[in-house]
Formats: sequence, C-alpha cells, structure tokens
Amino acid sequence: MNSEEPERKKRKMEPHIGGDSCQIQEQSPSKSFHNLPSSSASGDFNDVVTGHHFVSVATSSSGKPEDKDNLVFFRQKCDLGDEWEYKYPIPLSKYPNRQIKTGNIHYDAMIPDLELLGYRPLQVIAKGRSGTIILAQDLHKKQNFEESEFCPVALKLNTAKSRSRSRYSWKTDMTFELNHLKQLHHPHVLTWLNSICYEGRYGVVLEFCENGTLEQLLKVHDARFLTESVTHKYFNQIFSGIEYLHLQGIAHRDLCTENILVTSRNSLKISDFGHAIVYFSGDPLRTDNCGTTGFQAPEILMDHPYDPKVSDVWSLGCILYLMCTGRYPLGLIKSEFLNRASKEIEFPETRVLSLTFELKQLVKGLLTFCSHSRFSLNRTKYSEWMLEKHTKVQIGNFYMIRQPKKIREGQREQEIKTQYGI
Repeated sequence: MNSEEPERKKRKMEPHIGGDSCQIQEQSPSKSFHNLPSSSASGDFNDVVTGHHFVSVATSSSGKPEDKDNLVFFRQKCDLGDEWEYKYPIPLSKYPNRQIKTGNIHYDAMIPDLELLGYRPLQVIAKGRSGTIILAQDLHKKQNFEESEFCPVALKLNTAKSRSRSRYSWKTDMTFELNHLKQLHHPHVLTWLNSICYEGRYGVVLEFCENGTLEQLLKVHDARFLTESVTHKYFNQIFSGIEYLHLQGIAHRDLCTENILVTSRNSLKISDFGHAIVYFSGDPLRTDNCGTTGFQAPEILMDHPYDPKVSDVWSLGCILYLMCTGRYPLGLIKSEFLNRASKEIEFPETRVLSLTFELKQLVKGLLTFCSHSRFSLNRTKYSEWMLEKHTKVQIGNFYMIRQPKKIREGQREQEIKTQYGI
C-alpha cells in the first residue's frame, strides 16, 4: 500500500457466511464428522438449492453438557478461516438427548412415547397460548436419509389452558386445526403434515420454519423496521395467504408478527390457527374476545359484535405499519389505543423516515376505525402500492434470522484486519 495514499476509512468487517470457496475444517480423530451442503445465508432464493458452504458436525456419545471433554458442537468454516456455530444442528439422528418439558404434566407423560408414533422429540422451540412447539425428527422417513436427517418437523401439542371468555374448549380449538388445516394448501400458509393422537391427547405435525418469526426478523434490526421494498415483498406474501384463507371461508383472528414464520428461503407463512373459525358472509357476528395485543381491531377491544374477516384486515394494517416503521400504529395500552384509533394514523416525520404516499394511503385504509369503511381485501389487492413492482431489493435485506454465532476468528481475517488497520 502506498504510504502517501490517504488512510482508508475504517469499517467493521462483515462476517463472511456464504462463499464459493469454502473449506471443510480438519477432522478430529476423536469425534465423527458429517459434512453437508447448506443454503446461502444471505440473498433471496430461487427454486434451486445452492450449496456455497459446508457444515461440520461433531458428536459425542454421552452428550452431557457438564462433560467438557464430550461437548456436542456444530461448526461451519468459510474461506476466511472463521468457525461458526448453528442453533439447530444436523444430522438429526446425532442430536443430543435432552429432557423435554411442556409445562403440562399430562403431555409431559406423553413425550417419552412419541417415538412409538414415529417422531423423535429433540427440543422445545416455543411455548405460547395455544400450546408447545417441539422440534422433532420424522422417523417415518427413515428410508429417505436426506428427509429424515436434514428436514425436521414441528410438533404442536395443545398444552395450554382453556381460553377464558370463549365458549369453545381447548379440544374444539385443536379439532379445528386437525380438521381444517389439512385441507389448506398454499405457499404462504403453514403446511400440515400429520395428526397424532395418544391416550386422548392430540397434536399436529407441521412444517418446520427454521428462520423463526417475523417478530424476530424485525428485532434483528436496531431500528426494528424493514425497507419499503422488502416490506412490499413480505406483505404481498402475507396478503396472498390471508386472501386464500378468506376464500376458503376461514378467518384467522390472531394475525400478528409472532404468528408469521420465515422459512430458510425467506418466504413467509401464516401459522397458529388456534383462534381460527369458519365464517362466511351472512353468518352471525362474533362477540368473543381474541387476538394479540397491538393487533386487535377496535371493535374487538370495545366488545362490539364484529366480522372476523374485517378484523383480520385491521391486523394486516398493523403488521404493515410495524414492518415499515418499527412501531405499533396505536400502541399497546388499551386506553391509549382506543383514544388514538378514532384519529388519523400518524407516521414518522419525512426527515426521519421517508415513506411513499401510496404506502401511507394503504395503511390508512387498512386501519380505518369504522369497520364498514375499512379497505376490503379486493381494494387492498388493487391499491396503487400493491400494484407497484419493487424489483430493486438489496441482498442484505434478506438473511437468516438465526445467524450462526462466530466461535473463532480465522487467521486470514486477522491478517486482513492488520493489513488495513481494521
């Protein structure tokens, strides 16, 4: 480097996660390794799976975390020599045995016998109002090594208590998912795989979306929002899923960022149908209270009879506003929410966040206080913002939600940092 050349601006080196010239780390004679291709961690995906890097899996016989000599670890190595750790390791058959507790003694007794039903439980990945989600290996696919070892499934067990203020019992909620979810086939609706029943307890086997939820995606950013072009892409996927559900006569009634999952291909899928009902035009209005704070329509909070499909539209507006601004449109406190709901929706100042006029008009239409004046799905679909083509989407805007954790910096990266004074 020329000494007279002005000093380069120091910048933080971004972790090199996906690359074409990756290496497999040296094998240890004391442990067995399994090398497999993994999808790129950045960029939007096409139908063809790309394998830019490799994951090395080291397994031990005991799998006890307190035994430092027998730790189970999973690593990836890139061309800079960095080593990375993944949250959900593969192959699944080498996954360490862990004690799984759902918080419900009846379902805890069921866990050891899940293998008899063809599913090996691996770990609890989520607990919510509608039950417990368990990561599991599908033993039915043993004949297909790739599907069995590298494609986990999600078991949803209805371990939650009966919902208050609802005339439906927990069994009815689970029955809805058992009877109706299997009939839904859409790229942006979570895929039903199977149902399980054991000694009077029910569960559903669902597609596993390894990149978490839309809520987690937003929290990755310090600003907690996405660019408008990325918001457009994601919102179109959510809208497509809701439009399909409504055409099938199903109202979701609990649309929120927590119930929208992200696949490894950066595709969004609507999940959690614990509050969903079959509803057609002309059916009696609903009066039961449901939904998630911050996404509930005003008519639900005020205990007025409501059309659940129209309330879903309000929830869509809340999700859109949250994605493009990073905050809830009317807050989370009920008294403040109702006070602001009857006023015009406010947006951040243009000097702080520049949003297009078409986007603001759509949000205002979706978040109209009077349900009769609220945008319909058809009007939303043909709004100016939805018809725009946002083709300039930066690769950095799409990424794995659960980024690998860097274990050690490679020698090559250290040399580069030293060379450029980083």
